[in-house]
Formats: sequence, C-alpha cells, structure tokens
Amino acid sequence: MYKQAADFISKVEGFNEFAVWDQNAWRLGHGSDTITFSNGTFRKVVQGDRTTKENAAKDLKRRIPEFEKKVIDYIGKYGVTPDQWKKLPDPAKVGLLSFAYNYGNIVKNAVREAIKTGDVDLIANAVLTSTINDKIGTNVYNGLRKRRQKEADLIRSQKRKTPKILKAALPIVAIVAAYYLIQEL
Repeated sequence: MYKQAADFISKVEGFNEFAVWDQNAWRLGHGSDTITFSNGTFRKVVQGDRTTKENAAKDLKRRIPEFEKKVIDYIGKYGVTPDQWKKLPDPAKVGLLSFAYNYGNIVKNAVREAIKTGDVDLIANAVLTSTINDKIGTNVYNGLRKRRQKEADLIRSQKRKTPKILKAALPIVAIVAAYYLIQEL
C-alpha cells in the first residue's frame, strides 16, 4: 500500500526540483517539507534547496509510513479507531493519505465521520466536497477539485464485493419474499 501511496501522491503533487514557498513551509520534490539525501539522512527544506527525482522518491517513501501513523493518531482524537482505518480497502487508504498529505492531515470533519462508516462512497463524497468552502484563488481551487476527484475515484475503485454465494442467493430470496407477499394479499 505504501508504494501505491507514493506513486499516487508523486503524480498528483508533481515535482519541484527547487524549493518553493507553499502556504506555511518551503517544499520541494513531491510537495515535501523535508529533503532526503542519497545517504538516507534528511532535514527540513529551506529556501535555496534543490533535490533530484530519485531523492524526492526516497523522501516520499520514507514519509508515507510516518504520515499514516500521524493520520491514525490524529483521527483517533475524533473517534476513528485504528481498526476502522485498517478495515478500509487499500485504495481508500491511498486516496485518504493523498488527501491528508495535501492538507497536512484529515482536518475535515465530514471526511473523518465518513471514515467511521467504512462506506467508500461516503468517504469519496466527503473528500470530493471538502474544498467547496475553501477561500482560495480560482486556479488553485480548480487544481484542488481535480485532485479531490482523482482521490475520490481511487477511494471508490475497490468497493467491498458481495460474496458470490450471496449474489447467487439474492434472486431466490426475492422470489420467496414475493411469494409470501402475494400470500398475504
């Protein structure tokens, strides 16, 4: 799942070779506020820093597991149990990690509440509508809407499947229920 998350986030974040100011920190690589070097050491990004695609990939690979733990700890303060997180399909976790990576965490209450249900459609809808009231410029807003759509599509991509035995039984159950309803009339 971590590789999927790193691949997805690197695509939606893009790549900056040089440090750029973004909201509250200098960032580079794939939107990271840390720089990881070839030898595996890392530090906070400062103005003037430069990275390579390889080192940016290392940084993201290092950060994803740390970030997941940060997300689980944060949403736990709002009543989402680690078990509720673990039960989500991997694509939902990847989409949510991308969402949280972009915001700094899962700061939107509607998204946290949707996670509690485990319903990927509710989670995807909450992610999709999360930027509606954000007071940001049109270009940034449109970019975020596209990203939220990609995250929502990924979250929905692996709905829990109905077991084949249950699918086979549904027509029989419907016939039996119809029979009893007719008998009542």
